[in-house]
Amino acid sequence: KEPYLQAMPPVPESTLSTIPSESSLTPMNDDFEQGVSLPSTSTVTTAVVAAPAVVANYSNQNKDHTKDGTSRSKNGGKHLRWTRITKSVEIKDINTGLMRGSIAGNATAPPSHTSDEESPSASPTVIIASPLSEDTSLEEAANGINNNNNKKQSSLKTILKGVSGAARPGEVLALMGPSGSGKTSILDVLSGRSAYDSGIITLDGEIVTDRVMKKMKKRVAYVKQSDLFFGHLTVRDQLTYTALLRLPSSWAKARKVAEVDRIIQQLRLQKCADTPIFMISGGEKKRVNIGSELLTDPAIILLDEPTSGLDSTSAVALMRILYSLAREEGKTIVTSIHQPSSAVFFAFDKLMLLADGNVVYFGTPRGSLEHVNRLGLECPAGYNAADHHMDLLVVDSAIDDENDLDTGIAEEDEFRQNSADTTTTGLRHRKKKKSSVGITTKQKLIDSWDANASAKSIEKEDAEERAQFAGDTGGTTGSSKGGNLRSHLSRRQNTVMNEKSFNSTWWTQYTVLVHRSMKNSRSAIFTTLNLVKAGLIGFMCGLLWFQMPYTETTVFDRSSYYFFTMTFWVFDAMFTAYMSFPLERAIIFKERSSGSYHLSAYFMAKTTSEAPARLALPSIYMVISYWMSGVNNNFGIFLASTMCTLLSVLAGESIGLFMGAAILDMEKGMVVMTVVALSLMVVGGFFVRNVPAWILWMGYLSPFKYSYNSSVQLVFDRPVPCDGSGLLSVCNDPNTEFATERDVLDFLGVEFSAGTNAALLLVMFVVVRIMAFFALKSKKADERM
Repeated sequence: KEPYLQAMPPVPESTLSTIPSESSLTPMNDDFEQGVSLPSTSTVTTAVVAAPAVVANYSNQNKDHTKDGTSRSKNGGKHLRWTRITKSVEIKDINTGLMRGSIAGNATAPPSHTSDEESPSASPTVIIASPLSEDTSLEEAANGINNNNNKKQSSLKTILKGVSGAARPGEVLALMGPSGSGKTSILDVLSGRSAYDSGIITLDGEIVTDRVMKKMKKRVAYVKQSDLFFGHLTVRDQLTYTALLRLPSSWAKARKVAEVDRIIQQLRLQKCADTPIFMISGGEKKRVNIGSELLTDPAIILLDEPTSGLDSTSAVALMRILYSLAREEGKTIVTSIHQPSSAVFFAFDKLMLLADGNVVYFGTPRGSLEHVNRLGLECPAGYNAADHHMDLLVVDSAIDDENDLDTGIAEEDEFRQNSADTTTTGLRHRKKKKSSVGITTKQKLIDSWDANASAKSIEKEDAEERAQFAGDTGGTTGSSKGGNLRSHLSRRQNTVMNEKSFNSTWWTQYTVLVHRSMKNSRSAIFTTLNLVKAGLIGFMCGLLWFQMPYTETTVFDRSSYYFFTMTFWVFDAMFTAYMSFPLERAIIFKERSSGSYHLSAYFMAKTTSEAPARLALPSIYMVISYWMSGVNNNFGIFLASTMCTLLSVLAGESIGLFMGAAILDMEKGMVVMTVVALSLMVVGGFFVRNVPAWILWMGYLSPFKYSYNSSVQLVFDRPVPCDGSGLLSVCNDPNTEFATERDVLDFLGVEFSAGTNAALLLVMFVVVRIMAFFALKSKKADERM
């Protein structure tokens, strides 16, 4: 009675009759020695819940004809195949904290029912494994053998073990399996976001190389499990910025906006179109995430657990949209899903079950029940088939303990006797998960599936497709067929490689990103609280230094006013800018991996857009505090000293951006940032006058030094009257009435002219910002995604 059942077309009897029966599975066919065979291209209509007319005619609908009579694909789906995909990662055990080792000591753990995949007591860090040398055996790597016992132990874990499968246009392929089974890993590989050790990926029969995959990222939409957006943007803003960045520059803006409106309507986002993203529901965020990828009309759509965190109604609505994309637009859709409802489960065209990086089944959802039935693991009547498969694949001591199961079954029977409820929780059939020979059902399913035969079948399909195309293009001899095929593949390869990496120009990317970043800056920096903060601090400083007289006594007070001003606002700019890249890192790398824009365009846009908001707050502070304190009543001096303050803010912001780009780890970066900022402040020339010679060079790296020196020189623009306070040594002479500007500057330890100090601030602003760009650009691929 679930709502999705009403939305799906009825299953024809002819379709049900094509499902393999138990008798037809024995003996196994040539293509699959174990399991249920894949239907061939001509039997796509045998999907359990498919729209037969749409899918059967898709091959004709998805072709157009050029003037010379040859057919070409529209922006529909592509036939994606992958065979024998293997991937390994290196696991390093890291002992952190004040105490090392385990609280259990060296005691031998008692036998338990836990599986080998459970994590050790020490938290592992997983990194992409580097290629092994020829002298290193796989066994040594797997066992983490290390000649130096003082070093951290490491081991090589294979997370994908010869995974093979295929996804056709107009179909939805579901990846199912428990946590850690390899669902996300295979999606990362298919999307080109992650490297793999061995295996072959083909698109429409063409082998995909690393270079081709880079170019193909624009045609492959990858919707990750986490929905990453700038929360202050509205749904319409997010989709519009994506359209302006990723749609071709040749399109008029009105056409791009119309495409955004179409996506909003298609994904049913009209009610929240003008609502900030941080205020919308989880299901709406997921649809916005999908819409951002659909704007480019991708051929293949990969989704990583799109229904996670959604209620059942939202999940069904989302799956309905995916089926619509597959049926009506012919997209190739591959999605991982945890435990769907029965209606959603049987609506999938194809199903791949994974366990510990192994494929345990690949075929139709109905065929999966036939497969487990043949193995003696039949699904109880009325029980959710998806839950049944998960019960067979999950090995967990919490549900596998015999005593707990017996207790649960007894409680269930007692409850059913005292009520009219006749449903079952599945505890009774969970008790049967151990086979008679003592192995788990998960291991039995892994052993029973012939991955090699499955890979051969998919490779055979690839070969037949290439041979069919060679025959269609003419040529009767084997050599001519081979020549035509190689020529065609070469042309397609060149076409893909000659495509532009980005659909929009650098200038378009820059202008769009400036607009987006200014909107974010207005929301994040130019807020009411920050305006109040700048005004109140300026008012407080104006009271503390209120209308200082221009005499010998206030020389130190005037210099301290400027040093406090520079210290506060440079610190504010440093730490605010430091947070920019670590907080936006995931969004930047997500957009970059999909080919949205050049990194240089983003960096320049961020530099340009945040400057006005960053400089507005110190300007408000200076307007209030400068005139209240009476530092110097010359308006020109006010403008010049304010400019020096703003230059110091920009220089401090560059340092913060560099630290944030160089150290993306928030915890480590904050420690380094604090040490660097305080060190540069101390050597700025205000607190310590006699700096040791061996560390004197640090002062010339400090923006505090140059901003302080330039501002003080501007303020003391005339002789200072002596008042007998004895602060200045030159005033100790009774005949001296004034201390010259040079005497005051020597007393304060000022170096260089005001113009030179300002120029050095400008140089620091530019040079350090360029360093920040290259630091961000140098990040490795595994840090990006």
